[in-house]
Amino acid sequence: MRIVSRTTRSLLEQKRERSLRNKVAAGALSKAYPDVERVRIQLRFIPTAGSVPAAQIHALYPSAPAYFEFACPYGDCDGSFDLNAIASTLLGKSGAQVSGSLNCPGTRTGSALTRQPCNLRADYWFSAQYQAIERAAG
Repeated sequence: MRIVSRTTRSLLEQKRERSLRNKVAAGALSKAYPDVERVRIQLRFIPTAGSVPAAQIHALYPSAPAYFEFACPYGDCDGSFDLNAIASTLLGKSGAQVSGSLNCPGTRTGSALTRQPCNLRADYWFSAQYQAIERAAG
């Protein structure tokens, strides 16, 4: 009988593997949203205490995966910011942009090596450009 360890590291590895499988399964942006020419996502982080992680800007083109989950910038955090539902709503309706805030649902190593909620806030701005519709001159 094989004994499997369920340590924090193994759970984190499992989460990363699941995220990678989901990313591959999402397919290309061009397949999921054929009219999308470019997606731009900006993340600005607001910590409750401590250092401020650098802002992130992501530019996605038709060949990019149609997957919108970004790891928490804190290296000791096991959480991520999942913007897939927001992307689906915006891109499914051919919307131009949306903004809002999310809190990291992960946990971080705190004092005495206990896991504590991360709660890092990410203010996001999500915009999409669509291919121009060419009309035949008639």
